[in-house]
Amino acid sequence: MEETPVSAVGRIPGVFFSPVATFDSIAKRPTWLPPLLLWTAVSVLFTAFLVPRIDYDRMIRGQMERRGQSVPEERIQAAVAMQKKIAPIAYNVIAAVTPTAVSLLVAVVLWGAFKAFGWDLSYRQAFGTTTHAFLPGVLGSVILFLVVLRQETVDPSGLQDMLRSNLGFLVERKASPAVHSLLQSLDVFSIWSLVLLVLGFAAAARVSRKSAAGVIVALWALFVLGKAGFAAIFS
Repeated sequence: MEETPVSAVGRIPGVFFSPVATFDSIAKRPTWLPPLLLWTAVSVLFTAFLVPRIDYDRMIRGQMERRGQSVPEERIQAAVAMQKKIAPIAYNVIAAVTPTAVSLLVAVVLWGAFKAFGWDLSYRQAFGTTTHAFLPGVLGSVILFLVVLRQETVDPSGLQDMLRSNLGFLVERKASPAVHSLLQSLDVFSIWSLVLLVLGFAAAARVSRKSAAGVIVALWALFVLGKAGFAAIFS
């Protein structure tokens, strides 16, 4: 009996409830638009509710404190006024562009890495796999959205610590930025996405999951270490 193809929209719940079959289906007939549209919609909606809750005064004072700067009050207030004008536009543009930009970048890096090992897959397969593998992060954003709705004010730099889905809360950012960044990376939704990327790329390239995991986890580890180094230098 011939297997009934999974629809592009039906693959979204399939990622959560039957990931192996779903990514096998994506490998055979790649799609990417529904998960990308969902991610973009959640990102824009989340930002629309986040921006009015941002405490710009606290955010700017925190940035100056981390840099060891002592700035006159009038300059702080001028910076706050400027942020209130610019931030809504900037945050909304970033929210709309980020899902597509991140998906394209991650897909091209992983596609290039797999091709470098001589494994055959198309960029369309890589992009379709990537957009679906990031859906756990979209779920995490929805849960975080519910948390943010209960807050009167929010510091954007502390968003990742609010959900407690990672170990970042164990170390204060101010005390050790690099360690805090490393612990933040040990996130339930990020690791979930890593697992899905392994399943998806293994199916698309027709290689073992162990081989796929070796490449994907190594690249993820390099990214995590780079992010920690950046935090150590610029925090």
